[in-house]
Amino acid sequence: METIITLPTSFNQWAILIVLLVAFCIQMLYQLRYIQLFKKEKKTNHNIKTEPVSIVICVKNEECYLQENLSLFLEQEYPDFELILVNDGSEDETETIITEFQKRYPHLRSTKIPLDDKFQHNKKLALSIGIKAAKNEKIIFTNIHSKPSSSKWLQEFVDSWDKGVHIGYANFENKKGFFYNFLKFDLLSKNIKSAGFASSGNAHSGNGDNLGYKKSDFFANKGFVKHSHFEAGYDHLMVFQLAKLSGASVCLQPEAKINLSSICAFDQWIRINRHYYKCRKYLPFKIRLLIDLEPISKMIFYSISIYALLFTHLYFFTAIIYLTRIILIRSLFKISTRHLKEENLFLSSYLYEIFVLFSKIYFLSTNFILSKSNQWK
Repeated sequence: METIITLPTSFNQWAILIVLLVAFCIQMLYQLRYIQLFKKEKKTNHNIKTEPVSIVICVKNEECYLQENLSLFLEQEYPDFELILVNDGSEDETETIITEFQKRYPHLRSTKIPLDDKFQHNKKLALSIGIKAAKNEKIIFTNIHSKPSSSKWLQEFVDSWDKGVHIGYANFENKKGFFYNFLKFDLLSKNIKSAGFASSGNAHSGNGDNLGYKKSDFFANKGFVKHSHFEAGYDHLMVFQLAKLSGASVCLQPEAKINLSSICAFDQWIRINRHYYKCRKYLPFKIRLLIDLEPISKMIFYSISIYALLFTHLYFFTAIIYLTRIILIRSLFKISTRHLKEENLFLSSYLYEIFVLFSKIYFLSTNFILSKSNQWK
C-alpha cells in the first residue's frame, strides 16, 4: 500500500518546503502585528476629550449628498466643533442648501471658490482654503458622499487622537453582494495595513474620508507644495510627510467608522486604488519593500504550493502547511472583522485574498500607462 507521506528526497524538495515555511512565517508576523492594534484598542481607556476641533468637507455639485448626509455630521455628540464646507465652484443648488442649513446650525461655516474656466485647479486648493478658514488646531477631513456610522463618530475619533496625524477607519456601508463585499474586503485590508504601519512609526497612507491632522503641521510642511501638481496625495502623501513631524495615531473603533456610499462603489474603489498607487513612488524604498513583502510572500506561497502538488510527491507536507496557514491566519483575521463589526467578510475572505493579489498586479501595471489627471471631477 503506497503511503501519502513521502519525505523530501532532494535538495529542491527541501527548498520547496523551506520556502513555503518562510513565506508562511512572514505572513504570520504581519498578521500578529495587525492583531496587536485591536488588543491595544481594547486595553486602552482613552480620556473623554472636549477640545475644539474643525471638520473640513469640500463639495462640488453634490446637492443630493448634502441633503442626505450633512445633518449627520452637524449633529455629532461633541461639545465644541465647527464644520467648514468649501464650495468648489458648484453649479447646482449647493450654495442654496448650505444657506438653509446655516439657519439651523450656527456651527456650520462655508467658503466658496468661484467657478472660473480659465483657472484650473484640483481638490488640494479647496482643502487648503478650508484649512486656512478653520479656527481650531485639530482638523478632521471627510467627504459629503460619506456618512458617519454613529453620532459618536467625532467623539470616538478625537478621544484616541494622541499624535499629530490621526488615521481613522473608512469603508463601504453594508450591502449584500459577492463582488461588492470584495471591494469592502480590499479596503478593510488596506485600512488594517495602514494602521499597522502607522503604529510602528512607518505611517505612509490614510483615507481622506476619515483623517485628521494639525493645522500648524500643515503650514510647517508648506501645505501641498511638494505635490500640488497632481490630484492624488492629499491624504496618502500628507500622512507620510506630516507623520515625520509629529507622529501618527490610529482609530479603529467601529463607532468611529465612516461609511462610504454604495452608489458607484466600483468607481470609488478604482479611484482610491489609483490614487494610492500614484503615491507609492514617492515613498522610500524601505517602506515600499515592507509594504510589498506580505503580498509577495502570498504569491510565492500559492505558486510554490501549486507546483508542489503538481510536480512533487510532497502532498502531505504541503497540505499540512497550507491548512495550518488557513487556520491560524484566518483565525487572526476573524479577530479584526469582529472588532470592526465586519463579520460578513470573513467566510468569503479565502477567495477575496487571491483576488486582491490580482488587483495589485493590475493597478501596479496600469499606473505606468494611465495618463495623469490634475482635475477634481
